[in-house]
Amino acid sequence: MTQNSPPNNVIYPENVPRLRKAWTYATGDAIESSPVVAGEIVYIGSKDHSLYAFDTRTGNELWSFSTGGAIYATPTVIDDVVYIGSRDAKLYALEARTGALLWSYTTGNAIESSSAVEDGLVYVGSMDSTLYALSADTGDKLWSYTAAAGIQSSPTVAAGIVYIGSWDHNVYALDASTGASVWSYTTGDRISSSPTVADGVVYIGSQDHLLYALDAGTGEKLWSYQTGRIMLSSPTVANGVVYVGSHRDTLHALDARTGNERWSYRTGGAIDSSPVVVDEVVYVGSQDHTLYAFAAVTGEKLWSYTTGGAIVSSPAVANEYVYVGSQDGIVYAFTSDRLWSYASGGSVQSSPAVAEGVVYVGSHDHRVYALDVATGEELWNYVTGNAVHSSPTVVDEIVYVGSADDSLYALAASTGARLWSYKAGGGVDSSPAVANGTVFVGSQDHSLYAFDVNTGEQFWSYATGGPVVSSPAVVEGVVYVGSEDHSLYALDVLSGAFLWSYETAGSIQSSPAVAEGVVYIGSRDHSLYALDAWTGKVQWSYQTGDSIDSSPVVAEGVVYVGSHDHTFYALSAQAGEKLWSYTTGGSIVSSPVVANGVVYVGSNDHNLYAFNQMAFSPEVKG
Repeated sequence: MTQNSPPNNVIYPENVPRLRKAWTYATGDAIESSPVVAGEIVYIGSKDHSLYAFDTRTGNELWSFSTGGAIYATPTVIDDVVYIGSRDAKLYALEARTGALLWSYTTGNAIESSSAVEDGLVYVGSMDSTLYALSADTGDKLWSYTAAAGIQSSPTVAAGIVYIGSWDHNVYALDASTGASVWSYTTGDRISSSPTVADGVVYIGSQDHLLYALDAGTGEKLWSYQTGRIMLSSPTVANGVVYVGSHRDTLHALDARTGNERWSYRTGGAIDSSPVVVDEVVYVGSQDHTLYAFAAVTGEKLWSYTTGGAIVSSPAVANEYVYVGSQDGIVYAFTSDRLWSYASGGSVQSSPAVAEGVVYVGSHDHRVYALDVATGEELWNYVTGNAVHSSPTVVDEIVYVGSADDSLYALAASTGARLWSYKAGGGVDSSPAVANGTVFVGSQDHSLYAFDVNTGEQFWSYATGGPVVSSPAVVEGVVYVGSEDHSLYALDVLSGAFLWSYETAGSIQSSPAVAEGVVYIGSRDHSLYALDAWTGKVQWSYQTGDSIDSSPVVAEGVVYVGSHDHTFYALSAQAGEKLWSYTTGGSIVSSPVVANGVVYVGSNDHNLYAFNQMAFSPEVKG
């Protein structure tokens, strides 16, 4: 089977064009600080004097810490401590989860440099011309080195050496333990760019318009590249390529060994943002207010988003989100709505079930699949005797699923091994429901069956007026199920006795969902119905563009359902109003599943889709 996206990535070149805003947060002033992600928290500073901590997925503010000056520096997070410098001349160490102050150190001038932490030492530059080495635990000064002008550049530590640039035009290499000079190299102008060290080479930009490649051990110049304008951007090295921005409004991609240009892209403004390379995509901001994403190898623009201010901040990419700050004072988080897809050998009409990190789904190719929930990687598949339209149900490490070969199967969830099966009088397209030691399932032979979960022994059956493709729902002693005789039935769980029924204008293959005393059911009359669970009285209905065989799912006040009109709908559970919709390449018979903030649904375009719930309801916070 083919896998349509990389197994370990949720943002990659093919779905970068589908990035959309997930959330934003408005701070009190412009943002030049760059976001840093550690665990489930994103940290960023603002010129409003505050450092913020947000939930990575929701953008909810977890805490903020106010300093005495604007924050240009990027936070550093190591061992549950956040280190951040401020223009109030202080370096702060904060508890990462709460923002509580652990210690602070006062220098002689503003700190715009971002700190580096290595072997229990914190290194940071100050506009008082000094590079400081402080104890990470206490903030006590261990040593310092004074240059001839201010230090705006951020230090980099590699192989026991600290590298830093200064406004005195020099790149310094200092012993990380003592601060003793190892070497220095003089450029033609101020250095605001921060050094990057890769494969024994130091890469750094200068306001003399040149990007330098220096031997990390000796400081000998290996090559330089003329950009034509000053550089405040710090270089990034990935896969033998150096990426750096310049005030020529250009992102440059250079061969790391020779300095020869691989490609360049000109934006509408100067690039002070430092590029970030993740999974063959380069992300960078520009003073034209835009965040860009380029193919790392070719420089092809994949995506862009324009904010309300210049972007000097460097983006951060973590899991399925891209974060960046803008001088409009807003922190932006972007995500892709499609996380991964998996191509089976036939159309997917089965609805996926998610349990213990595994997605289970059937296909028209006669198979039941078990896929890794995060990556879409196949774990196992089981071959039945015909198409699997039934949606699996997983209870106590057993997968229950029907097949058009007339059988109900009980499979081991971990291996796919068959535990037992039952042969009905017609195809089992209905998806089983399990409650109180009983498996309920419908059949094309017009009947709803009740079986023992362990043995498959039949307890009772109820005959409707047509094939039962609908899957039963069991709530508070009542079994609800639809029939192709156009009716939704409510039956007693223990005996199968009739309680009430509601007749629609079309056959029912959709399976009911019950929430807050309401039964939701789709019909081939194109409508989704909301009925009182005790009486069958209609609360509301919503008409789509074609038949609804998909079974609705209710989560957090939203009803999700697919239609033969190729569209996946999200409706208000209370009123039936449409909140959003997504059109696939085929009819949607599959029923959605919601787990861990992700909505899964299959389509007759042969794909299983995974949608991020938050991506469809961006919320401005602040």
